Amino acid sequence: MSRILATCLALLFAPLTAADVSRVWLDTEHGPILIELDVANAPITTQNFLDYVDAGFYDGLIFHRVIEDFVVQAGGFEADFQFREPLFDNIVSEAQNGRLNAPGTIAMARGSDPDSANSQFYINTGSNANLDGSYTVFGEVVYGMGVVNRINELTTGRQIVDEFQHIDAPVRPPLIRRAVEVDGFPIMPLHTASWFDPARSGVGFNIEVTNDASDEQGPLMVLYWYDFSDGQPMWLTGVTGFEWGASSVTMDLIRVAGPNESADFLSPPPGDDFETWGQLTVSFDDCTTGRFSYDSPAFGSGEFVATRLTIPDGSTCQTP
Repeated sequence: MSRILATCLALLFAPLTAADVSRVWLDTEHGPILIELDVANAPITTQNFLDYVDAGFYDGLIFHRVIEDFVVQAGGFEADFQFREPLFDNIVSEAQNGRLNAPGTIAMARGSDPDSANSQFYINTGSNANLDGSYTVFGEVVYGMGVVNRINELTTGRQIVDEFQHIDAPVRPPLIRRAVEVDGFPIMPLHTASWFDPARSGVGFNIEVTNDASDEQGPLMVLYWYDFSDGQPMWLTGVTGFEWGASSVTMDLIRVAGPNESADFLSPPPGDDFETWGQLTVSFDDCTTGRFSYDSPAFGSGEFVATRLTIPDGSTCQTP
């Protein structure tokens, strides 16, 4: 009860503002799901959910229960349907907060006791008025409902593991690669692509978002910028690490010094032929639109609004 009491006291003495809105990104095998949490109407439940997110509990779990036009449920089982023990005590119900189990809302799963919710949650894919007032709704999907609907259409069956029978289990259960608290739209592996500026002919970017293979830490953003300066091709490159959940990344850009920087492009020049060009900040409005803001002593400052040109194999980029 101490964790619940602390949450209640903090909310009592710190009035909520727009800055208290919390979002969580679920990076699933079928695409990104961005959830906005209702801190004002479900303070205990949202804090519990964020505690599990911050602990990395949901990383590697699956959507283990899928019922078309009803719910997709996750938060309790690994890819082989082995149960993952919750980290924290059960929480008290906030089901009487006035929130409805409408399509796209997220709510806590529980047992027969109203105060038995812990780590498992579900996303409504139908209008489930029969659950209103009994199951705590604590947020809604603000991006990626197309992903939720794809998961909801998966083929299901029965899975028996350790004599426990899972009904309505996906035949190929979708993995949650990571769950991360975010501010804005998160930079994600899905942003790996070629990008171009429709307003400026010849301006293009290649981006790769990946883990750092040198020590399995990460992630990294690797970027190449193709442009022209004084009628000559200009090739810039940069690489930097960042934390999952970041909504923008700033990196130093380097280029080959001198007017003939592209003359022998296939043969890398010596390291001392490179010079720092300036900095570039990358952010994304969604998975199809990027913003590239630069600051260079020689070229000044500006911004490109770029559009996705390619997409990684097997990936999809749906609007909400």
